[in-house]
Amino acid sequence: MKKTIIITLVLSALAGCHQTPVKEARIEAYARWNQTRAKVLRGVAEEHLKCGRLDLAALKAQESLALQPEFTEACVLLSRVYIEQGNYASAIDQLTSLADEAPDSAEIHYLLGVAQEKNGQLADALNSYRTAQAKSENNLPAIMAATEVLVAMDRLREAHHQIDSYMSLAGDEAGMYELAGRVAMLGGEHARAVQYYQQACDVDYKNEAYREMLARSQFHAGLHPGAIATLKQLAQTENYRDQAWVHAMLGDCQMALNRAIEARQTYFRATQLSPAKADVWTKLGQASLVCDDVPQAIASAKAALKLDSASLDATLLLGYALLRDGQVALAIRILTNATNRHRNSGTLYCLLGRAHATSGDHPQAKRCYDAALRVEPTNRLARELLIAG
Repeated sequence: MKKTIIITLVLSALAGCHQTPVKEARIEAYARWNQTRAKVLRGVAEEHLKCGRLDLAALKAQESLALQPEFTEACVLLSRVYIEQGNYASAIDQLTSLADEAPDSAEIHYLLGVAQEKNGQLADALNSYRTAQAKSENNLPAIMAATEVLVAMDRLREAHHQIDSYMSLAGDEAGMYELAGRVAMLGGEHARAVQYYQQACDVDYKNEAYREMLARSQFHAGLHPGAIATLKQLAQTENYRDQAWVHAMLGDCQMALNRAIEARQTYFRATQLSPAKADVWTKLGQASLVCDDVPQAIASAKAALKLDSASLDATLLLGYALLRDGQVALAIRILTNATNRHRNSGTLYCLLGRAHATSGDHPQAKRCYDAALRVEPTNRLARELLIAG
């Protein structure tokens, strides 16, 4: 009997010894299961985010964190969702904590910069982007983002230095060339912008927006033949063929190259596409005047003034065209009325003086030339007319 009791006690003791490892194994298995589930839920959240289902993405990311609270990737993803939702304060709070826990993560610092930038905290965003850049030397997104913030802060010289210092890393990143071109344009370096935009087009030749920027930079750089070629390419595409500004700028380039006949036809196309733009009608009138089509110049100037009665260019065009047409009295009346609105235009007073001189009223013409020099002391035309008169 005693022997049986001893055996029972020994077996019970042995069973107790094995219970702890079994429980630990179960706990470990449960933890592994939670980790696996957390990763799966994080993946599901990522897919929802890619598809723009932000609420579902946030929900699955939160479920992932409920299973594994220290899951950094899920925390980062939830922060990205917050940014997409416009919940920048929550993103900043979460990413700031993550940055303390993972100070060497370039991604976390970059995302923190994104949230801060969108929240209007530009100085903080710049610091975060620069930290991300320091953590990953060739981090093009951080380099470009820091440049964008410098532009937003109106620190163009620093922006130019920032982007220019890393252009050797651009490679096939068309956006880098586009940004460099934009910074150059803002700084008035149009020829430099042309080079960058051309590189962007070479890398991504299907991107029509890059080609538009190339055309604009070529135009402002005075590279009119190149601008004409680029604008004509744009005009053949579905997205640009019906945009009036493309034809108007093309006409400006043709005028700059003394190709007024072509320009007039191009401007006419622009007026068809956008008949409510006064400046396009004025351009058509100016080209028509160069082509000695005075009636068309008068009609175009009147169309422009009907749309914008305050347009000085259209007023000058109409006044000059009327003089060319022999309608001197009408020209004087229109130009005289315009001086009440454009008191500081030396060109207007010069033209009015010419109109009075044409009518034979030379003393009044002299008074107009004097008025032109009072408002514009360096106006060479007024001085020449005063001497000639």
